[in-house]
Amino acid sequence: MTPIRHSALIHAALDLVGGAEKAKDLLRKLNECGEVTAISSVYKRYLTAERLDLSAYLEFVIRFETPLNVDALLHLILSLCEEGTPGLSQKSHKELTLLTYDDLILMSPRLTLPYPQLHQDPLIIRCSAEAWGQYEHPIYQKNLSEIARAAAPARQAEFYIQGKSLVDF
Repeated sequence: MTPIRHSALIHAALDLVGGAEKAKDLLRKLNECGEVTAISSVYKRYLTAERLDLSAYLEFVIRFETPLNVDALLHLILSLCEEGTPGLSQKSHKELTLLTYDDLILMSPRLTLPYPQLHQDPLIIRCSAEAWGQYEHPIYQKNLSEIARAAAPARQAEFYIQGKSLVDF
């Protein structure tokens, strides 16, 4: 009997410095619990109006297939996150967000699916559409490609590298 495979979209935001290597390591860890089936382009998102690289993140979206249930996947994602702290001994920033899990609609104190920023953040929706354009948003009844076409431009972001350079499919 084949295990049930669930499809999810995961948003990743990593420090720009060393971010490509951190992304490769993250993808290796995810592949231990499922399969990365697609990845969007990687963008550099500036956190300040000055557009300085030292205050920028690498951001991309991963399409992930896994036998894990939604709670186990959320636990995995949270275990892979790191929150940076200020100072010379700064720990790197690695933020992962579960955007979708199959066509599940969930609103709880711990998790909201689909994630509200999925359609509100122009960069996240564009990356999500690249990774899984045919995914139909269960609330809006439109696929991600349609939602992305209507989204505003991502003004504080620019293309960085092709996502496929981070993983060998």
